[in-house]
Amino acid sequence: MINIGIVGAGFIVPIFIEAVSKVGGYHIRGIMARKEEVLSGLKEKYSIDYYTLDYQEMFNDPEIDAIYLAVPNSDHYFYAREALLAGKHVIVEKPFCHKYRFAQEIVELAKEKNLIVYEAITNMSLPNYQKIKELLPKIGDIKLLDLNFSQYSSRYDKFKNGITLPAFDFKKAGGALMDLGVYNIHFVVGLFGKPSKVHYFANIEKGVDTSGVLIMSYPDFEAVCISAKDCKAPLHVLIQGDKAYIQSTESSSQLNTVIYKPNKEEAVEYKLNTEDCYFYEFEEFKQLVKNNDLKKAQQLNEHTLVVNEVLLEALATAGIVFED
Repeated sequence: MINIGIVGAGFIVPIFIEAVSKVGGYHIRGIMARKEEVLSGLKEKYSIDYYTLDYQEMFNDPEIDAIYLAVPNSDHYFYAREALLAGKHVIVEKPFCHKYRFAQEIVELAKEKNLIVYEAITNMSLPNYQKIKELLPKIGDIKLLDLNFSQYSSRYDKFKNGITLPAFDFKKAGGALMDLGVYNIHFVVGLFGKPSKVHYFANIEKGVDTSGVLIMSYPDFEAVCISAKDCKAPLHVLIQGDKAYIQSTESSSQLNTVIYKPNKEEAVEYKLNTEDCYFYEFEEFKQLVKNNDLKKAQQLNEHTLVVNEVLLEALATAGIVFED
């Protein structure tokens, strides 16, 4: 059993609790945030052992094995570092860190402490994503990638009306690329590695990107990755080769249906994700901890570092550089 302490009380927390309940092998030991009334409600609803307003109380709890961070992006580094120094494994919600040097420091600290730090990103552990990797050599020379993850955010209405929540707050390292575009980057980097060049064409309001188009350049093809929180569009992923294409009519975060269509043959459809998309990432983390698989954890961290570097380089091309 992995005893978990949660930092944060936002909308993702119930999703996390329900996901790990389905996975099994987890127990929510404690939860920490700033609003006591919210914590009290979560404690009662999900039978959490206790809540606290003091993160150190929870990090010093000898019964807690791992900390799950569901806090604004700008706070990931601080709490991840504190948790590792306290001897806990850490699950960091995407995106990993708002500064690349912070991401490097967290990965190195985990290695020094022989602990597991894990970026919670849905797509990398999905069975359908593994199927895409398997199919990729069959589609021939890659010519184009086209990904669109656009969903109109209710928080954008508030943002336009002068209420700035963390998802749209520059000081909290918010924005569309950090929130949605990171899935596209994980998807592409997981298949093709680090691009040779990136450029982000962003719609910027009050210092943050509310939508934009990221171009990831590779020696022989371009990946066009759209992410938006200020407008809506059909979700899709499309990889075009000279012999076939691979398609999903969902976001790069879910991929519940994958279509492989050769030029001269019938299409084949794959629906290998038998569980909710959140299930697989927390199953993977459980196995890493259960098997003390530091080698695999560090391999995943290397991928996370590449994604983090690409993400922040892309934002910089649009003039967005977050404060320390």
